[in-house]
Amino acid sequence: MQEKRRFVRLQVPVLLEYPNPATWKTERSYTQDISEVGIRFPTPVQLTVGQEMALTLQLPFQDGVFHATGDVVWIREIARLGASQYEVGVRFKWMEETDRQRLSRFLQNFLTSRL
Repeated sequence: MQEKRRFVRLQVPVLLEYPNPATWKTERSYTQDISEVGIRFPTPVQLTVGQEMALTLQLPFQDGVFHATGDVVWIREIARLGASQYEVGVRFKWMEETDRQRLSRFLQNFLTSRL
């Protein structure tokens, strides 16, 4: 099966904060993978496809955070004992251009350091 993605996804744990839509409490997670156009992460929060999310991301070994919005494009329930856990795919919808460039440079540097 050939990969059809235009952007490489890297398995980098990026700290992610987002509001729980049911409680507005800030939730935290780490990305399972990230690209210039989106992220995949685990969460105990039940989200819905099409839902817009406010995101705050902290790149490893970088100062400061950046903000983005994204749309939930898919959700998968992960089989676990106890409380439900989900894996979520979010496509970035909005991000400041300087932050988009910063993310792109970070991913490029991460990729070249692994080669």
